[in-house]
Amino acid sequence: SLSSLKPVPRMGGPCYCDGKAYDEMDNFLVAEMKIGGKTWYSCEQYFQARKFTDEKYVEEIRSEKSGVKCWELGQSRKYKIVSNWEEIKVDVMYEANIAKFKQNEKLREVLLSTKGAIKAVGFPFWIQWNSRILERIREELRDEKDRDQKKLEHLLSKFEEHRSKHKKKHEDN
Repeated sequence: SLSSLKPVPRMGGPCYCDGKAYDEMDNFLVAEMKIGGKTWYSCEQYFQARKFTDEKYVEEIRSEKSGVKCWELGQSRKYKIVSNWEEIKVDVMYEANIAKFKQNEKLREVLLSTKGAIKAVGFPFWIQWNSRILERIREELRDEKDRDQKKLEHLLSKFEEHRSKHKKKHEDN
């Protein structure tokens, strides 16, 4: 029966801020961007592709525009994953999002129009980190006079803590 199925956390989807849902903040949103001289179609696509060392598999992910399909391809364990993935994955998602918002003016305008805390959806780790990533980018893209420098410094320290914690684990292995 359907009632016995466990709910799966939703991947992708809008983020919430100021009492509204914003599809513009969805990592699965198709929004063309250039990173490293290549064209990418969503933050999710870039993120999943960066997980792997096999160039052919990276290109297979890059050829897929559906965020859900990119996520599925990213779950493969047939290909070697970058050895320090846990350490860099938050920075990789940040790289994708900063490119998306810098290179897509309408998306940037929407992000900058928000004021409150951003609430992402998905798995618990990514609820927290996607919210931090978007709030960090929002502060970084604001004019200096409008920027909450204290908040930005706090967010940057969280990124540094994450990197340090996982770098230590990576070095211990």
